[in-house]
Amino acid sequence: MPTSPPETRAPITPAHIAELLDKTPVPRLSGDDLHLWLLPFPIGHEALRQTIERLPDAGERASAARRVFAADRLRQMHARGLLRYLLGHYLARDPQGLDFITNDYGKPALSTADRLQFNVSHCQDHILIGLTRRVPVGVDLERIRPLPNWYALAAHCCSAQELNWLAGRPANDQERDFFRLWTAKEAVLKALGTGLASPPERVTISLPDTDSGFAGVAGTSSPWTLFSTCPDADHTIAAAIRTVINRRQIRCFHVAGRHLDQ
Repeated sequence: MPTSPPETRAPITPAHIAELLDKTPVPRLSGDDLHLWLLPFPIGHEALRQTIERLPDAGERASAARRVFAADRLRQMHARGLLRYLLGHYLARDPQGLDFITNDYGKPALSTADRLQFNVSHCQDHILIGLTRRVPVGVDLERIRPLPNWYALAAHCCSAQELNWLAGRPANDQERDFFRLWTAKEAVLKALGTGLASPPERVTISLPDTDSGFAGVAGTSSPWTLFSTCPDADHTIAAAIRTVINRRQIRCFHVAGRHLDQ
């Protein structure tokens, strides 16, 4: 497994996401390349917001409408709209004309044979979209926050090796490291296509010593590239694909001033 990959830095301000895609060529995504888009909620660019809110279809709107809180309804609408927006640009197709299917575990995919794989995760203030061409991808994003019962949750979902690793970490880092473990583990399960239908404790993650780099995966077959990073003090993200890629094949597009540090 190669050492920590440097991300290609392509900072994006919220006011220029639309301009980036409309005025420059679609970023090249070929072979087993992995593209990660980390974008802010809510969408501040008015024209982009109006475009995004028009893109979800009737089923996506109905799903969002079932959310109890208005902020969650808006967040889900923006997440689906942004996904369609990006996929449409990568495929050079009308984003409203894209059709989706789900597997038995609810993981969505394009219904056509476009050979573009994607996965989405969002939290209160950001969305993460991962894109590949040939291999399944899983991504996860979490806001690092106080979690009084984090150790009880860890005991339920972590392997013995992971619990031993957490116990050996500095006390001030343990809660943060639990979120790092969780995002990495969930990214792997989403790449497998099962999500949390598979017992998470059966997958063991070996995180890098630093906040950014490649992580190891045990407990499931196939070669893996699992990338884990903290783009800022408040968030952790992870992306997993079922093949080995080199450091130059990962590109991260992110909000200016919030670099994905190496």
